[in-house]
Amino acid sequence: MKVLAVLAGRRGGNGEILAKEALMRAEELGAEVKILNLHDYDIRPCTGCESCTVKFTQKHEAPECVNKDKDDMDAIMKEWLEADGVIVAVPAYSFMPAGIWRVFSDRFLAYEPNFHKQVGNQAYFRHRVGAIIGNGGSTRSWMSLTLECININMLSQDIKVVDQMMANRAPRPGQILLDDEALLRARQLGENVVKGIKDYEGTGFLGDPGLGWCPECHSNVLSLGQPLWNGGGFPIECPICHCGGDLEKGADGRWTFVLQANGRERSMLNGMGAKDHFFEIKETMQKFFMNMETINGRRKKYVDYKPERVKAKV
Repeated sequence: MKVLAVLAGRRGGNGEILAKEALMRAEELGAEVKILNLHDYDIRPCTGCESCTVKFTQKHEAPECVNKDKDDMDAIMKEWLEADGVIVAVPAYSFMPAGIWRVFSDRFLAYEPNFHKQVGNQAYFRHRVGAIIGNGGSTRSWMSLTLECININMLSQDIKVVDQMMANRAPRPGQILLDDEALLRARQLGENVVKGIKDYEGTGFLGDPGLGWCPECHSNVLSLGQPLWNGGGFPIECPICHCGGDLEKGADGRWTFVLQANGRERSMLNGMGAKDHFFEIKETMQKFFMNMETINGRRKKYVDYKPERVKAKV
């Protein structure tokens, strides 16, 4: 039973303290634990070249990044993919996860288990659980998309998120040590990860059930529904796990997001959403390759247009 903590904050900071508290509890319960900080690695940003998606949608081969062996991403993902449980601790910057986390997670496409499964890559056919620790110097309203963004990334990695927490109003390194409740909460989070590993099928979300709007992934954001690529849709959608339904007002005057009978048919929690997205990408790619002559002819207008370019300092 292996548990890995991935940090995206400063060394010795509040996120590291909370992650270590969670790891200590996991270790007490028999887990083999490891920790890594993304700041210690060279991670090249994704360029959007789409070579990985072309490879698995058009050639039916396992996706692979063009930066493979050019930076440390493979080394990080080796540990990530070998873990039975992943605890992520990321600080909030400007409402969202820290930028280094985004650089890291933008590279996930070449490592997404659901895409590897579609091309029969057996190494990715395994269950994993995860938990999220967000931390920052203000209330959750100023860190409003942090847990949600990370949750999307975990779902794309086919990781069942069994717990998530936000540690608020602790901006300076070590300030979280004044918050005994947050430390106990992190300890429980580590225990919940072990529970999820030991009983993957029987374990659901073990965190605060009232954390957010969505009854499935517990995110605190909703979006108006839009027509889906192959038909259908919902009045209201969870933009994190892709479950759909509508808002209903109870007798107490409180609004609730209620899933429709078919609201889980494209859920990221049961794998159906990622599988559907695989075929969407495949169809979209085919449209490109079937119309390359037209695209290249129309592209000339933009290639020939050369406004003055602002030069970067070397």
